[in-house]
Amino acid sequence: MTTEADRRKLQTFLARSLADLESELELYDAASRGPADVWNKIAGPLRQRICVEWDYCAVRQDARWADDLDLAIIILGKLTEKALNLPIPVDLMTVTAILVKRGLDKFCGCA
Repeated sequence: MTTEADRRKLQTFLARSLADLESELELYDAASRGPADVWNKIAGPLRQRICVEWDYCAVRQDARWADDLDLAIIILGKLTEKALNLPIPVDLMTVTAILVKRGLDKFCGCA
């Protein structure tokens, strides 16, 4: 369940630039060769959870997801509802904000 404090924190993450959020990814993997390297390591499990298990492309037309904050809250919930096997521990709010800012249609390859 997302608390009001979580909503405010997530709104703060969404207000940050995509470049700033992506650069933060490097902090989670000292052996990485930059944010893109970290993203490539975690993108597979994220795609499995959001695009395949949740089937984002089928549910994306829901009017509830028109607002970025509402979409981010549901994405965060999907990432935390059961074990997510990411190869490195990362902050899920950072990852959620990156997914929303990059665009889930593109990330999931929706037609």
